[in-house]
Amino acid sequence: MPLDKSEAIILRTQNLGEQDKLVVFFSREKGLIKGVAKGARKFNNRFGSSLEPFSVVKMLYYEKERHDLVTISNCDLLESSFELYCETKTTWALAYVAELVEKFSPYREKEEVLYRLLLSFIKALKEGQRLEYLIHYFEFWFLKINGILPDWSTCHKCHRPLAGQASLNPQRDGFFCLSCAEDRRLTINQNQLKALDWIRKKAPFVNPEINLSEEEWKQLGRVFQAIIIYNLEETLRTLNFIDF
Repeated sequence: MPLDKSEAIILRTQNLGEQDKLVVFFSREKGLIKGVAKGARKFNNRFGSSLEPFSVVKMLYYEKERHDLVTISNCDLLESSFELYCETKTTWALAYVAELVEKFSPYREKEEVLYRLLLSFIKALKEGQRLEYLIHYFEFWFLKINGILPDWSTCHKCHRPLAGQASLNPQRDGFFCLSCAEDRRLTINQNQLKALDWIRKKAPFVNPEINLSEEEWKQLGRVFQAIIIYNLEETLRTLNFIDF
């Protein structure tokens, strides 16, 4: 049983049996992995607080043939995110990000860009970046990394440059100008189109120089989430608890 060591981000845990925990983590080297931390529910166990969600850790684990779950032998805490869980709104936002990564990511497949996006998201949140902005920033880049972010520069039907307003098409793979759009429920305006350009060019730590109202940010989120749901073919459970 060869040992593997990897830097990783804890996505979630759940109780398993009387003394163990199931741990879902995102490894820098191998992407999404699920494992068992034996004895993690015992008092004064060797894992301490290292298995808390969104902790950055050094994970030591081993695999058995024909087993989907790895066995976690040790977990060293590199950076805690405990302070982020002081507000319910932030707690659900982090749960949404974790569910999004777990649902979309192929099992045990390296995704270095996504790993770095998660690290940047955590760091920017700790540095005080606005939560609502960061969620939509993450959604944008998550869709782009997965190759399902539609082009917002030209109309998907008539191929003319988009200006003023644009509406997400029914297949969620492009935007229509208002002349071509039949369904205008998922429409974004010129300011929101500019926001997409801003997010594409800037790091998450940079405060957005975009004058969007709270409702405009929410509508942009509805567009991103519609693309996610369409491609995933299910609604994320955590979307019932956030309103961004």
